[in-house]
Amino acid sequence: MLLQRTWHTMAHESARLSVSVGLLCLSASVVGCGHHQPPPLGALRINEVMSANDGANVDEFGETDDWIELRNASDQVIALDDFVISDKQGAVVTLPDVELRPGERVVLWADDDPSQGELHLPFKLSAAGDELFIRDFEGNLSDHLVIPPLDSNYSYARIPESERDPVVCRYATPGRDNGARCGPQPPPDLIDNILFDDFAWPDPAAHQPTLLSISELGLKPASFIELTNVSDVQVFLAEMMLRVAAHKPGDEWPVATSGVEVALGDGVLSAGDVLAFDVSASTVAALAADPLFEGVVTLFRRSDGSVVDRVDFMSWPQDALLSRQPDARGHHAFCAVSTRGAPNTECQALASRPLADRDRHFYTPGDFGALAAAGTAVGISGVKFVVDRQAGKVVHLLGTEAFDLHYRFVSEVIDGQPHLDRCDATQRVQFNQGWRAFHDAQTDETTGTRRYFLGTFDRYASGGQHAVHFATGDRIQSAQMKEAFFQVIRHVPEPTPWAMHPQSQSQAVTMREVSGEVPILGMNAPFRGQTMQPLTAALGFGVLRFIPAVELESAALGPEVIVVTDDVPNDIALVGGLITEAFQTPLAHVNLLSRNRNTPNLALKDARTDARLSSLFEKLVRFEVTSLGFELREAQADEAQAFWESRRPAGPRIAPRLDTTVRGVQTLSAHDVRSLPSIGAKAAQLAQLARVTGRRIAFVNGSNQTVESATCTGLVPTPANAFAIPLVHSIDHLEASGALAIFVDGAGALRDPLQRSVVLDQMRAAILAHPVDTTLLAQVHAQISQHFGTERVRLRSSSNTEDLPEFNGAGLYNSVSVAIGDPERDIQDGIRAVWASLWSRRAFDEREMGNIDQSKVAMAILVHQAFRSERANGVGISRNILDPGRADERYFNFQVGEAAVTNPAPGVTTEQVIHTPWAIASTGVPELTTLARSSLTTTPVMSVAEVRHVSCVLTSIHEAFRTALDPDNETPWFAMDIELKLLGDDRQLMVKQARPYSFGNSDIPADCRDFGN
Repeated sequence: MLLQRTWHTMAHESARLSVSVGLLCLSASVVGCGHHQPPPLGALRINEVMSANDGANVDEFGETDDWIELRNASDQVIALDDFVISDKQGAVVTLPDVELRPGERVVLWADDDPSQGELHLPFKLSAAGDELFIRDFEGNLSDHLVIPPLDSNYSYARIPESERDPVVCRYATPGRDNGARCGPQPPPDLIDNILFDDFAWPDPAAHQPTLLSISELGLKPASFIELTNVSDVQVFLAEMMLRVAAHKPGDEWPVATSGVEVALGDGVLSAGDVLAFDVSASTVAALAADPLFEGVVTLFRRSDGSVVDRVDFMSWPQDALLSRQPDARGHHAFCAVSTRGAPNTECQALASRPLADRDRHFYTPGDFGALAAAGTAVGISGVKFVVDRQAGKVVHLLGTEAFDLHYRFVSEVIDGQPHLDRCDATQRVQFNQGWRAFHDAQTDETTGTRRYFLGTFDRYASGGQHAVHFATGDRIQSAQMKEAFFQVIRHVPEPTPWAMHPQSQSQAVTMREVSGEVPILGMNAPFRGQTMQPLTAALGFGVLRFIPAVELESAALGPEVIVVTDDVPNDIALVGGLITEAFQTPLAHVNLLSRNRNTPNLALKDARTDARLSSLFEKLVRFEVTSLGFELREAQADEAQAFWESRRPAGPRIAPRLDTTVRGVQTLSAHDVRSLPSIGAKAAQLAQLARVTGRRIAFVNGSNQTVESATCTGLVPTPANAFAIPLVHSIDHLEASGALAIFVDGAGALRDPLQRSVVLDQMRAAILAHPVDTTLLAQVHAQISQHFGTERVRLRSSSNTEDLPEFNGAGLYNSVSVAIGDPERDIQDGIRAVWASLWSRRAFDEREMGNIDQSKVAMAILVHQAFRSERANGVGISRNILDPGRADERYFNFQVGEAAVTNPAPGVTTEQVIHTPWAIASTGVPELTTLARSSLTTTPVMSVAEVRHVSCVLTSIHEAFRTALDPDNETPWFAMDIELKLLGDDRQLMVKQARPYSFGNSDIPADCRDFGN
């Protein structure tokens, strides 16, 4: 029970081994003597500490203070104020008036600021090592801990908690059980508020032929059709009729008079009998005349024309057989070996086949991937389906490259309308009008005119789920969902992995009506229990090597190494590919680096022991990350060498823009994004950002009405009184310090990767040692003093070699905090540190890979207020980076307080949210989709209203910057990346940065198929 309490402290010469109970009780500053029964010896334990917190935990003010976790190790309730805590400096502090039940924990903040509350101690911990004591008021030592030096976000914890001797651990567990070993904790679960009953798949025979089966076909070239009696009765063939017919999309199923009949004779098939019938070339002539070889073979009853069995097909491989597998009741598959008149066990199934832009069944294992190949989503691969109810529930599977929308297939293939080019402004308007009318008619059951069921087969990489989806705004009824599901599931070889999956709360409510009648996944099921996370889809070759994250900085890396590591590094030198055992955020720095480098990046749980990797360590491998996973195999030296040669920069070097005429401190009000050649990217972009005015955001809903979704009028809030130190001063300092001479003299060594570090180390040392020009330094001091006084400010890198169309350069350079009068944050040292970061080995290598002219690079510095005690911070992208074609959606990472959001502390998860701004103007579409929760809070980091407001601001920024940077809309997948904070008790928004977001070397569709553009 937490009561009102006050901290009491006293100075004490020694708190090491003995504290006199008499002295404690005589001190008027200590309360509680004699008020409680003496606690059991060793009752209160120091369970875990962190002396260099940088985001592993935050206090109630959002600050990343150091902390101490105490635990009741006894079997009875204890009162904390029966104890005192002291550090090696000798301060003795009575603990707060808190009761702990057996096993309970409490976290105290070692921030030297008890004014912030009862859980805040009047001392700090030293990252270089410290010592803590817990004593009761009898002077008995309850616990004693000698804390070793700890790196950032490392804890010193008892693992397991019964152990007396703590261990240094990379993964902190404040307020939670420390576990049996040092390792990452599972991320917070995403709770489903609508649950579904289990579904038991029926006997497969319920959806398979029950009398005669068309069990094998050889039609290209014409050869035979085989029938198998799968019943337990005799069948007289004279009562049956077998016909082959061409069949086009939009056509109804053939009837007993369609196509060409295959003679069956008047024999008898007993139970289990198999009989093949010859097929002539003339019988399949209509199919052969069609390049797609699209048709249907149907077995009818002569008496009434009813269907006994039916097989439809297209894209038939030459000389292949279409055979039910593994027996006459199974799903058809294309085979290389004929088993005419015999069991189908010797099929030799084809792994893949050439496909058109659509198909009817997944008849080979490669069909799904071929149809889904042009998808742009990460971690999910999908194939759209159309069920044509008017044509007898014919199912069509659509290739993503040709048909990004169901409407495209229906309008062009079924209805025969002309192709409309969405890159043409006029045709785009026509297309969107037709699409909207089609969508309204085909997703609204109130009119009764619906002809099609529209959905998608989706496979998730994370948990391996197979989901059947309907569009989020589709008002399809539960009975229709059930009907559609069982109709399309007949077109996959194995139905049992598949289940319906709601994409919105309203769909979940609808699906609940058929709970137990259909397999249904909970809304959050695809995001639970993840073991794999594809992040950057790319190809790489190199030696597969495990390197612990703590050794990456000193390890010998390079483009010929595929790194497997146990954690998510904040940074990594150029490598051929990356596999982390810990999960990443999509905006993690290493993922942005991988995307910009076009190198594969994957998170894989327990990668070291994964059977797909374990036998390949220290071998040359081919490593490819795809949207659904990865492929890894041993490689040959010649193919690896050819790949590496193909990646070497070619052509003339890219010269960054550079204007050396602008000198002296520059206030941003006189600049905009066009000033990048003089004040660098970050400063120029912030100058442009400060000019952006938010506006009313509106969308057209399904009834063709304009509906407002948000309003964020007024100037976008940006750091006040920001200024820039222009690029030219870094060039002046480079020359004056002698670093330029080192660069020129070392040109040959810089071209040699083995000698490069020596030259760059010398350049940075010269830059750091030489004094900053006194006139410039005085101007910077004066500007900081005038606007910020002695408050801390940030010196942020603002080079001319970032956010280029050909080279992103995100995260390559350093930013530092400085303050007037603070010797640990000296302004001159800070300026030189930012300038020197331009010549780090990693930055130089990245520019080499980007074919940048190194002689033209320069570093400006952006200066603005350093924000502290923030309530939340985040990053937003103005399109969905997990599905970049969705320009109508916004992707966000949020985190509480000042904890890092894109590169969180080990074991910490951040909140990931997709916002669909127009959803509040539509029915059934979720406005917010939460992909992951923050592990630092039990509630959402941002409220719906806050996300809506930030999304409105981001949309305004996107439109303003697109006008400035891409006025003719020539940049596909244009998007903006912002960094934001919520400050103070009233959580006021501050946008500290806006820059174009790079999708690296993504294969962007050229047909302007974006949603929302």
